[in-house]
Amino acid sequence: MDTITVSKVSLIQTLRNNRAEHRELFDKAQVAYRAAMIDELDRALREAKAGRKIIRSFMLPTPEDHTADFDTAIQMLEWEQDETVELTRRDFMRFVQNRWEWEGSFRANTVSYSQMLDDEE
Repeated sequence: MDTITVSKVSLIQTLRNNRAEHRELFDKAQVAYRAAMIDELDRALREAKAGRKIIRSFMLPTPEDHTADFDTAIQMLEWEQDETVELTRRDFMRFVQNRWEWEGSFRANTVSYSQMLDDEE
């Protein structure tokens, strides 16, 4: 099966749910990222004040926000005139299963931070 036809309304709702989940993970990651960066800056400042080597760069990955990808897909569907849309296998993986091309880097750079907060709770 190469394509399927789905309800536009159902697909929009699925994308909105996936978008909300994505944004929640990103927002949580931002909180943890800021805390980790502040810790790194404080540590670097202590080291510099103690006369040790000055640390000038930090290797913390930046959380990724792909909310705009969801917004674009939702807007395209809202502009669609038909009540049903045809999805390719790739579209289905993105829009329904929430498996986008950027998923690997998103998980590595963003989800790890939100998991740090979950571990603290």
